[in-house]
Amino acid sequence: MFYFIDGYNLIFYFTDSKQPLLQLRKKLITHLQKAFAALKLKGMVVFDGAQRQDEGSGLSYANPLEIAYASEGQTADEYILERVEGNKKPHLITVVTNDKSLVRHVRSLGGKTESVDLFMAALKSRRVKKRAPIMEPKDTQKNIDRLLKIFEDRLENPRE
Repeated sequence: MFYFIDGYNLIFYFTDSKQPLLQLRKKLITHLQKAFAALKLKGMVVFDGAQRQDEGSGLSYANPLEIAYASEGQTADEYILERVEGNKKPHLITVVTNDKSLVRHVRSLGGKTESVDLFMAALKSRRVKKRAPIMEPKDTQKNIDRLLKIFEDRLENPRE
């Protein structure tokens, strides 16, 4: 599954902060990078507007999460729709947004959608499960004594 995330839709859904947008974007990207890496997910966060010169491009972030900025005159929604429409397997794409118009368009193209709150809750609940340590089998003294008695009996009275 590949995720397209409507970046500003996600930011504005969870915050009413007076922090600069650049700072909010960086926080979001850092959080999602860690979550996607831990859960082995792949996706792209798409922001409206051209990339600012003081920000790194999507290429400056390691996979599994790419960062994209819609071209001048293009919205993030249009960028996402273009990508879903051009994909040969849209059923393997999930778009994360609360924008009802975008949801309707993605579904008409065969893609899946997920609301921002459900997606974030799912990221939070999906933890990488740690494997239980491999335990060496241990025998009890009682079982060892029982086996020893069987062995000794067979030595004294071998079966023919």
